[in-house]
Amino acid sequence: EHDATDMACAVMEGVGFGLMDGLQAMQAAPGDGGGSDVPLALVGGGARSDAWAQMLASGLGCVLERPEGAHAAAALGAARLAAMACGGDEAQWCQRLPAETRFVPDAAQQNLLHERHARFKALYPALLPHF
Repeated sequence: EHDATDMACAVMEGVGFGLMDGLQAMQAAPGDGGGSDVPLALVGGGARSDAWAQMLASGLGCVLERPEGAHAAAALGAARLAAMACGGDEAQWCQRLPAETRFVPDAAQQNLLHERHARFKALYPALLPHF
């Protein structure tokens, strides 16, 4: 009963739910203070998709910025880490890239994704005996 579009959506949601779990774990970590109002940067090949970016912004409940050159930003980040490992100054190397596009959470999409995420989280322990 499902087509390729349904499968692509399921994959996008599954990856997004994993990112939501990771962000929630970081926000719950001691000393974090519950998060930040600083927008998150979306980089890599997936950043080219507006639909993906909007779904992540809604699911994560935060503003996402796609920086200029987002497709190469991950490589730039690795180069920055290498520069700092060689004694580079964090203030010099860790500058935010200018935002090309901003994605703001959509309340209706956010509610839907949070319902699906709760179901996603409940399925893992329910299916664990079958792994």
